[in-house]
This record gives sequence, structure tokens and C-alpha cells, in this order.
Amino acid sequence: MNSSQFKKLIVLLLVVGGIGLLFLSQDKKAWQQSESKLGGKVIPDFPLNDVASISFQDADGEIGIAKKNDIWTVTDRWDYPADFSKVRDLVQDVWDLKVSRNITAGPSQYGRLGLVTPGKGADSGILLTFKGDGNSEIANLLLGKEHMRKSEAPSQFGGGGDFPDGRYVLPNGNGEAIALVSETFSSVDVDATYWLNKDFLKVEKLQAVTVTHPEASDSWVASRDTDSADMVLAGLSEDEELDSTKSYSLKNILSSPSFDDIVDPTASKEDQGLDTPIKAELKTFDGFTYQVSIGKANAEDKYPVAISVSAALPTEREKPEDEKEEDTAKLDAEFAENNKKLSDKLEKEKTFEAWSYLVSKWTVDALLNKRADLIKKEEEEEDTTTGATTGALAPQGPVGPNLPSLPGNLQDASPEIQAAIKEAIANSQVKDTVDEVLNKTDEVLEEASEINIEEAIDAVTNPVPAPEE
Repeated sequence: MNSSQFKKLIVLLLVVGGIGLLFLSQDKKAWQQSESKLGGKVIPDFPLNDVASISFQDADGEIGIAKKNDIWTVTDRWDYPADFSKVRDLVQDVWDLKVSRNITAGPSQYGRLGLVTPGKGADSGILLTFKGDGNSEIANLLLGKEHMRKSEAPSQFGGGGDFPDGRYVLPNGNGEAIALVSETFSSVDVDATYWLNKDFLKVEKLQAVTVTHPEASDSWVASRDTDSADMVLAGLSEDEELDSTKSYSLKNILSSPSFDDIVDPTASKEDQGLDTPIKAELKTFDGFTYQVSIGKANAEDKYPVAISVSAALPTEREKPEDEKEEDTAKLDAEFAENNKKLSDKLEKEKTFEAWSYLVSKWTVDALLNKRADLIKKEEEEEDTTTGATTGALAPQGPVGPNLPSLPGNLQDASPEIQAAIKEAIANSQVKDTVDEVLNKTDEVLEEASEINIEEAIDAVTNPVPAPEE
């Protein structure tokens, strides 16, 4: 090899080595970039403190929430206050969102991941658009399909079942940043009612309720002397009695209500049935008075309800004559603290007066009662011979469903004895062998010269086993 060839070989080795170093450097850089993405934030510079509005769009439509006068509101519900905790958690989750796995996928594969933009084809996801002041977009995040994992634990219904352990996301329309994240966003809902603040009034220590129906005879009044007593229905005649099954619901009217939606403020009272409503006045031992108007149910059996709240709160504590001086400071402090709590409650509940609400039938069921619904009905006794009923009160005690008639030798027994036998049968664990039990009752009673209720019950509930052959 001459010197010229040697020089060429050296040059060739240098060129090949340089190319190798270049590829090695590029591979190392790509590996470092991949590592930085894995575990890194999906939207690295997400400005959570600048978010002033959020829109939610899916294949069926779009809703929005926005901050107005420092209060988050639901724009699709006439700016009714939004549930701030849900808004805060969503923004925090997006800011915190980290890559669990990098996903390489072209536009043709977006449908498989549920990452098609809403309105641009099937298999679309939910597009979250975050805007700042001036309605300028600062970020967006497309939520695709949930990633499902098979449960290894057996299910009581058979099989292991699948459960979501993450979700595919596409940030800011950047197809190169598609990722699988551990957050499922299962609570994100393109439904305006989901974002409403469902905090509502709470009637505590109810003292009296007056319900006025359009028909005067349906109206009623109930009250009690202490907050531990049951309600007493006013105006009961000698042959009337409050149905005990209604007592609990009467003293807990609107004690923990909620609402399902907001009524359109432009809707007329006639359309809501609030021009001729059922009216209720509720007074509490704490001095609160609630005026409630209930309209007519809509097609979904939801009732429009309008309310107003007032309170007569004491300004000074009544001190008993025998109060000890050392107790005064403590009692004064407790009075002031309670009064502050009641004042805050009044201020909060006054804000509910600006709206009408759609509530479930269950929420206002006690106020929908007519007076006749609250009166205990006369129970009818079945004539076991003819199957007819009489107006007399039937003997008390549960009777099992579809029990056969009692044997003939009990037909002439008193109603009390018949009821006791039926109760014993209903309470026993022999539903499948009731005929055998009744036959045993026949044997016992045929040998008895006089019907003995205790022996009869014992024979029915504890039949003697047949002797072994």
C-alpha cells in the first residue's frame, strides 16, 4: 500500500466514524426525548390560573362553564352557579396530567382510539377547550376512549370483568403527542346539569307546616310542640286518626332536598302550573319561615318549585333569673356563635329565591298529600267463608300472601283466634309446607274440647314430626 492509498483509507475511516457518531448522537437525543415524554406532563405549560372558561363538546352537542364576577357559572343554565369543586378538580387534573405511555398513531387510527374531533366523523371523543380572558384559547385536550384492563379478581357475577385504568388523549391537536394517561376523566360529562351547584336549602327543626291546595278541602295543617315529637294533624274528628306511616315524612319535609335542574327563567307561570300552585308554609323552631310553591309535573315527573326564605332571629339571649354569673360568658358566646350560624344560613338560602327549580316527586311528596291522604284508612276484614269484606276493623297482625283458608273447624273461632293463627303461619318458616301445618292444626283441634289459642299457635309453629316407621 503506497502513501496515497493509505491517506485515502484514513480519510474513509474518518468519514465512516463521523457518520457513526452522528447517528449515535441522534439516537441518544431521540432516546432522551422519549424518556422525557414518558412521565412528563401532557400539556407542559398549561396555565391553570388563567383559565376563565371551559367548553365541552361531543358528538351530541356543546356546553360551557365560565367565571363571572369571580364565580364559576353554567352558561347553558342561565349563569346559575357551577359546582366549584368539580371545576377546580378538572383544571387541576389537566395541569397534573402525565404521560403513562407514548402512542404513535396516524389520523387513520384516530377512530380506534376515539380521538376523532367532534363533528368530523364517527368515534369522536370529548373536546375540552380552555380559554382565558378575552375569550382567547389557551389550550385544548381531546379525550378519547378509556383504556380497559381485565380484572384478575373473580367477580361474584362470574368472570373477572374489565375496568378502566386510563384514557387516550390528544393535547392541542398535536398528533405527535398522543398519550395514554392514568386519569380516566370518568366524571367529565357534556351535560349542563352535572356542573350545577346542587347545594340547596335545608329545613331544620320543623315546627309547623301549612299546606294549601287549590281545592280548600284538600288543605291541611300539622305541628308539634318540640323538635323531638311527632307531628299532629290539626282538626281531627273523633273518628279520624293520622296515618302513622306518614308521621315521619311530615316532620322531615325538605330536611335534605336537592334539585335536578333549573327552570327556564323566561317560562311563564301558566306553563309551569305556578299560577295555581300547591302552597306550603314551613316554620322552624329556629325562627325560619319557608314559603314554597309547587307547580304541575312535567313529562319526566319533575315538579317546578319556587321558594322564599325569611327568619326572625333573636338579637339578645333570654337569661334565666337563676343563671350563675360564671356561666354567663360561656352561654353568651354559644348564643353569638349560633346566631352567626343562623345568619349565614339565611344569607345563603336567600340566594335560592332568584330561581325556580325542577325537583323529583320524592322531594316534595309529603307536600303533595291531600288531607284525606293523611288520614288512617279503615282496614277491612275478609269473611273467610264467603271472601266478602266487612267494614269492621280487621284484627291486627301480618298475614302471609296467598295463604289458604283456615280449616273448617276454625271457621267458627273468634276473629282474634283466626288472626293469631294466620300471624303464626305468616311468621313461621313453613311456607312450602303450609298444608301439612294446617292438617296438623286439624288433628290438634279435633282432640281439644275447647279451642285454646296458645296451644293452637304452638301446634302451628312447632308441628310434631311424624314417628319413624
